[in-house]
Amino acid sequence: MNKLKNIKLTISYDGTDYAGWQRQKNKKTIQGVIEDTLRKVTGEKELKLYGAGRTDAGVHAIGQVANFKTKTNIPVDNWVIILNNLLPPDIRIKFAKEVYSTFHSRYCAKSRIYRYYVINRVRNEEIFTAKDLFLSRYCYLCNYPLDLEKMIKTAQFLLGCHDFKTFSCSNQKEGKVDKEKYRNIKRINIIQNKQLITFIIEADAFLYKMVRMIVGTLLDFSIKKRPPEDILRILENNVARNSVKIAPPNGLFLVKVKY
Repeated sequence: MNKLKNIKLTISYDGTDYAGWQRQKNKKTIQGVIEDTLRKVTGEKELKLYGAGRTDAGVHAIGQVANFKTKTNIPVDNWVIILNNLLPPDIRIKFAKEVYSTFHSRYCAKSRIYRYYVINRVRNEEIFTAKDLFLSRYCYLCNYPLDLEKMIKTAQFLLGCHDFKTFSCSNQKEGKVDKEKYRNIKRINIIQNKQLITFIIEADAFLYKMVRMIVGTLLDFSIKKRPPEDILRILENNVARNSVKIAPPNGLFLVKVKY
């Protein structure tokens, strides 16, 4: 009998045409497409693929990590070629490696790094140029003038370990008290290069749509000229939920998972 192997994959994908990472009934997802391909190759109908980050619909990845266990005798070096020959062109396997049996891509991760890209156009143009047409797939096109320093100052209040339940889109029943949802943000870097503004956020883990809500709220603080310290009221859940803004998914990338 073949030994059970644990295979770790590093994956990149364009999430535009997918309903997110996590497998869903009657929807095309990244996990579903890769998992079905693995089952076809191995003949193992119960094979499961576990991802480090559950990116939502329209979100991309450069360095998603996933693992699966299999009894097939396919050499680990062949997995990249085999899968890339079978997967659609908007999903690519970058690396494959055999890891120890207890490795789990999600639970063993120490931190995740996301980047969010914003194109801040200097003029309030209503008509998209040809360049904007292609950039809009991977960047948020923002016509409002943005204050980089204000966003940097505001972001500093989010560093460290906080209860980020206000920055989560988890379904809440009316009248139900939110559970505490502590996460530790290790860094938020905001870098501007001409019209391109890049948000780099690293944390031990993220809540559902948490990165997009942080970026959207930082943008809102800049556009509406809100005092940076006001974000503490959002963290403390002392404001209405509509004070938290959500950036669209197309500008977000999972770039690295640290172990």
